[in-house]
Amino acid sequence: MSESELPVPPAAVAEHTAGNVPTLGAVDLALIGLVTIWGVNFVVVKAAVAQFLPLGFTALRFVFAATMLTAAAALAGLSFRVSRADLGRLALLGLVGNILYQPMFVIGLAHTTAGNSSIILASAPVIVAVESHFLRVERLSARAWAGVWLSFLGLGLVIVGGSKTLSLAPETLLGDVLTLGAAVCWGTYTVMARPVVARLNPLVVTAYAVLIGAAALLLIATPSFAAQDWGVVTLGGWAGLLYSGLLAIGLGYAIWVKGVQRLGGSRTAVYSNLTPIIATLTGVIFLGEHITALQIVGAACVLGGIVLTRVRG
Repeated sequence: MSESELPVPPAAVAEHTAGNVPTLGAVDLALIGLVTIWGVNFVVVKAAVAQFLPLGFTALRFVFAATMLTAAAALAGLSFRVSRADLGRLALLGLVGNILYQPMFVIGLAHTTAGNSSIILASAPVIVAVESHFLRVERLSARAWAGVWLSFLGLGLVIVGGSKTLSLAPETLLGDVLTLGAAVCWGTYTVMARPVVARLNPLVVTAYAVLIGAAALLLIATPSFAAQDWGVVTLGGWAGLLYSGLLAIGLGYAIWVKGVQRLGGSRTAVYSNLTPIIATLTGVIFLGEHITALQIVGAACVLGGIVLTRVRG
């Protein structure tokens, strides 16, 4: 009998009911660490694609991430045996979350600003909540819905209160449209992952999805490898590739899917609204940038929204 055919323990079923999620704990801390990594990743990828062709960069990131995740699952003694039905679902996750999402994200970022990209991708929590509700994957309480929208409002205040407002200039239009497509793909990936991780280990799910994505992206990026001028890639470029592949994808996807398993898609996705806030704080600490009162109010709304979606009673 494969792992996917085993019955789901009653405790696991209970964790997947709306309104019965774990209290704040280690998973929440891991998600905060993850959005910190992703906040830095916007700048890392923007700098790296100045040296790499975008599709080649994307494929290489996945090679590193797939190697890391496969090794981690093997060292943990996890079985990769799954049913044919679950293999099809995992292939679909790989298609939406990797083969479609990642090229849209990287190519979109290459044609727009890091600020635009982070702002547009911040719509993912609302996409996840709406898709989860209408597809009946996850029913949110009125309080949780209030938390999602309060967090989204807070994000808007952070954007309006800062200097990195959304620019709809013609030169960034292609990148903005591709990034919006990436946000829809990421939201859909998050919603689709929930029923799968109810049966399979999150690390196995992530490894499968990334392996499938890596194989497809290597084929798609073959012309980019041939056209790449490898001599222009600096040590910093390779370091950015490792950071983005091992941390933002390898570690990041594993933490994200674990969050979806434990907290549900909507409660996990709302954490991504912290990414622009962390980017703003990084600028204050390391670049001497200033933070406005409106941004402080916005950050408080985001944190309040997370509390509403996460704390029971």
